[in-house]
Amino acid sequence: MKDTVLVLGDLFNVLPDAIVVVDGAGMIVFANAAVSGLLDYSADELTGQSLNCLIPENYRMAHEAHFAKFYDHGKPTSMGARPLLSALRKSGKEIPVSISIANLDLDGERYSVAVMRDSGRLHLEITQATVQAETDVLTGIGNRLRLSHAMQAALADSQPFGLLFLDLRKFKPFNDNHGHEVGDKVLQIVARRLQAQIRHQDLAARIGGDEFVVMLAGIASVELLEQRAVGIGRSLNQPFRIGELSSSVEANIGGALYPRDSETEDGLLKIADQNMYQAKKAGHDFYLGRKA
Repeated sequence: MKDTVLVLGDLFNVLPDAIVVVDGAGMIVFANAAVSGLLDYSADELTGQSLNCLIPENYRMAHEAHFAKFYDHGKPTSMGARPLLSALRKSGKEIPVSISIANLDLDGERYSVAVMRDSGRLHLEITQATVQAETDVLTGIGNRLRLSHAMQAALADSQPFGLLFLDLRKFKPFNDNHGHEVGDKVLQIVARRLQAQIRHQDLAARIGGDEFVVMLAGIASVELLEQRAVGIGRSLNQPFRIGELSSSVEANIGGALYPRDSETEDGLLKIADQNMYQAKKAGHDFYLGRKA
């Protein structure tokens, strides 16, 4: 490595952020003292290693392409479209980091300098904000946004799943006759009962008013979807008490299956919604419809 880089190393070593300097082959030619606090490597352990030792395996191919492009033409920037990226510690554990990179031309050679900062606190704040944004405030279960994210993930992985679209029967009188506070408590009871009926890989979401959607992972058959709908319907039908009020609630349920009924989020929700109305019209608890 050139003497100039070594001189800059004296400066880099007094900076609080972890810094690595990489040559055109993607090899680390310098690491400052702060890398030990962030990544558990000593500077000497990193020097001479491929930068890939700090990149999670599933990101390495994309990173190599990004690095090559940046090395040739890049301007100083924060790396990636997301506020956080992942780096590998010596133990193999992934940690959230923010990374800024710049090219440095010294004595006719080009190096790339990566400045890494621990973003664990920011990661926690983003995670908490995401959970809050995807949670129905009244019931504590998922909302329309969380349902959308779950459906899009399953569609991207081509994983089969079933949807149950629920509309509560006789819900309006709770608000009209007993007030919205009682109506809210009924919705909370429904949400708790839905949560009790699903597995950890499933999702219950309130998408508005007295409408709920349950997403059931791995459900690929009409028979199994109907079994789950019947079980959920029976649970909702159980009597409950709110103060002096003793009552019960029922639901019309429409179903849809991916990929049987549609291969899009909007298409599946539309079909499940339509089937729910068919169940209501026919006086049935559950309707799935015929295969298109």
